[in-house]
Amino acid sequence: MDIDWLHTFLVAAAEENFRRASEKLHLAQPTVSMHIDKLEQALGVKLFDRVGRTVRLNRYGRRFLPYAEQAIASIHSGEQEIVRFQQGYEQTLTLSVSPLIATTYLPRWIRAFSQHHENVAFSVQVMESKDIAQHVAQGQSDVGFSRMPSDLQRVASTVLYDDPVVAVAPADAHDLDGPPETLAELLLRYPLLTHNHPGYWDDLLLTLRDRYPAVRTLRVSQVHVTVRWIEESMGVSFLPTSTVRRALVLGSLMEVPLPEWPLPVAHTYLLQDPITMSPIARTFSAFVQAYMHIRSV
Repeated sequence: MDIDWLHTFLVAAAEENFRRASEKLHLAQPTVSMHIDKLEQALGVKLFDRVGRTVRLNRYGRRFLPYAEQAIASIHSGEQEIVRFQQGYEQTLTLSVSPLIATTYLPRWIRAFSQHHENVAFSVQVMESKDIAQHVAQGQSDVGFSRMPSDLQRVASTVLYDDPVVAVAPADAHDLDGPPETLAELLLRYPLLTHNHPGYWDDLLLTLRDRYPAVRTLRVSQVHVTVRWIEESMGVSFLPTSTVRRALVLGSLMEVPLPEWPLPVAHTYLLQDPITMSPIARTFSAFVQAYMHIRSV
């Protein structure tokens, strides 16, 4: 069975039109038809129902589709592995990481680890925290770094570090010659950007609405977008310290002091399957834990 037949089959299944498939594959349309015919002859069944110029997968085609996808993906993975091996990499670590961690600590972990393990390549999948445990459980990633603990029994969660939450506002939110505005004053001027973190917003919002009943809210699902919006004077928010430290130092955001009430603490979790972890994944996990322990001492 030729890999070109499988590739043509996948594109034709997605396009549901042999002409569009030929354009996408940069092949003549008779070549596309020939690839499909050869594949159908090899399998002994028809894979498409032809209706005029439109083709649609029939029940055999739908049954075969995931196996074709898996075969192509496996070949591509093998090609990438050979390239990495040629470049001197002998092992690959696949990480599933939340956007927040991917833009803060992850580059430091990889850079520091690579200084002692030059033959290890990294593949990073950035995704929402709620999906990371499932990826680890299914073996789609070796290690996960999430803002939420695992809800799966086989995937263990370890707190890597605590991240105090601070209130932040646009840097130009107050007159430099006058006293800083209070949170109550800021909430009269700006909407509150909420739910950019999965761990603390529900409880925090109840507290805020109790104290400031007229608060206006605007849900923004990503922390890095929230930071940018605050810099553009689009609102105020409560964010983990690690995500705004640089902006506070550069002066593009300002911290709103709130000495009168305690703020929540966000957590970052290491997710791993202790049964299926590879030796290099264990080494990297232990390295990251040691790295964060030294920083907290």
